Amino acid sequence: MNQGYATTRTRPLRRDAERNRLLILRAARTVFAQRGFEATLDEVAREAGLGVGTVYRRFPNRDALIDALFEDGLQEIVRIVEQAQAAPRAWDGLRHFMTSVLEMQTADRGLRDVMLSRRAPHEGHDVIADHLKPPLDSLVRRAQQEGDLREDLTATDIGVLEVAVLGAAEFTAQAAPGVWHRYLAIVLDGMRAPHD
Repeated sequence: MNQGYATTRTRPLRRDAERNRLLILRAARTVFAQRGFEATLDEVAREAGLGVGTVYRRFPNRDALIDALFEDGLQEIVRIVEQAQAAPRAWDGLRHFMTSVLEMQTADRGLRDVMLSRRAPHEGHDVIADHLKPPLDSLVRRAQQEGDLREDLTATDIGVLEVAVLGAAEFTAQAAPGVWHRYLAIVLDGMRAPHD
């Protein structure tokens, strides 16, 4: 485990330091989307309009920066899951979850790549499974009990279908950026429990 990740969230930052941190994270998403994870912190600093020293003070190496992006993305997805769980009907919660995560990932390719790389800041610890699978399992069971979701679907299936629609979104991004909504609607229709 690198020390940079461990220090990114330990205490509140001064306003200018927090502003710089957000600038760096936004720039990193852009740079990683354009150049992949091999991009340097110098390139991130240029994109952020900050000095290299400022970036290195916040993130001593590229892995620390990628870990921080992963953590930010995970927190956003956890917030979406919490909103989904609060929906009166679980089906509406699942639809909200799938739509919101796809909107987040299609709008931010750098963040999408970080999340899909399944980087875990702690070795041997599947952060996504630990944080997201239990509440999604619960949401799936509730939607099935309410008669809205096919009985044979699992939370893992939801994740796989999400990635499939994300792949369609990437494939059609240049020609029709929003067409993924149609593919998601088709997937959601297939997820519904059959009604006589």
